Amino acid sequence: MNGYGNFVRLKITLGSDSTSEIQELYKLFPDRVWSPGDMRPNTKIIEKNIGCIFSSGLEKEASLDQHLAALLLRTKSVAATIKGLSEQNTVEVWCAIYTRGAPPLFFDNNIVEG
Repeated sequence: MNGYGNFVRLKITLGSDSTSEIQELYKLFPDRVWSPGDMRPNTKIIEKNIGCIFSSGLEKEASLDQHLAALLLRTKSVAATIKGLSEQNTVEVWCAIYTRGAPPLFFDNNIVEG
């Protein structure tokens, strides 16, 4: 693909310093966890909140829907915890698409409905 590819991540950012919420994040085994004052990797940005990131775990050559399916499968066992965290915090799915043409933005129903 030579510089082209797809990346999908789930980012959870906590709006509070609640010890119980922080403990819940660590149980999820994310790819990256940060606290206020931590420096974001490869930048000069200092984190202001507590948060974590889950990656799909697939190579960049995988299709966007393969990435989304892998991310949903990876987080399926902790979906209720993530849903609970989303009620008071920020939960985002990030999709980065690097391509020469227009990216495909159609997803099968089973991907969207999870």
